[in-house]
Amino acid sequence: MSALTRRDFGKAAGALVLSFTLVPPLLRAAPAKLPGSLDKNRMLDAWLRIDADGSATIFAGKVELGQGILTALAQIAAEELDLPLVRVAMISGDTAQTPDEEYTSGSQSIEYGGTAIRLACAEARALPLERAAARLNVPAERLTIAEGLIRAPDGRSLGYGPLAAELDLHREVTAKVPPKPPSSHRIVGTSAPRRDIPAKV
Repeated sequence: MSALTRRDFGKAAGALVLSFTLVPPLLRAAPAKLPGSLDKNRMLDAWLRIDADGSATIFAGKVELGQGILTALAQIAAEELDLPLVRVAMISGDTAQTPDEEYTSGSQSIEYGGTAIRLACAEARALPLERAAARLNVPAERLTIAEGLIRAPDGRSLGYGPLAAELDLHREVTAKVPPKPPSSHRIVGTSAPRRDIPAKV
């Protein structure tokens, strides 16, 4: 048997290392599937922005075709964010700004887009609550939110606006923050002026 040279050993070792470095990515688990349109658009800031004036801007890949979808999606967002409906702006179908939700058809806008916005807003609502708890030195569970105003038991309060700059929405949605139960809804399920009508008359 011929002696193993240093060059031969190096070739063998290199091949061995290469074979091990290629295996882990193949074994890596795929990310957990998320509900609705969240599955393909996983970043929280792809769905909404909290603005400095305390309002919210919602980004939707579904578009208005006369079915009233933008009004319904705004209601869902306002409900979960505890904001008045008039303080929720909608941007839809702008491929430079909105999530890719493919097409709008088949009565799937609420099922897919609405589910995504509901869960994203439920998760986003917890962020100003956390910041307010730190600022007010009060446990988050003792704070209440109404009309975009976070109140402590002693009467002190903070709006979303002053907290907006501290909120990091550039994170993946977990879909683990439960949305409000239907029994607590004040906006969803009620009649609201259609946002698409004024431009048509």
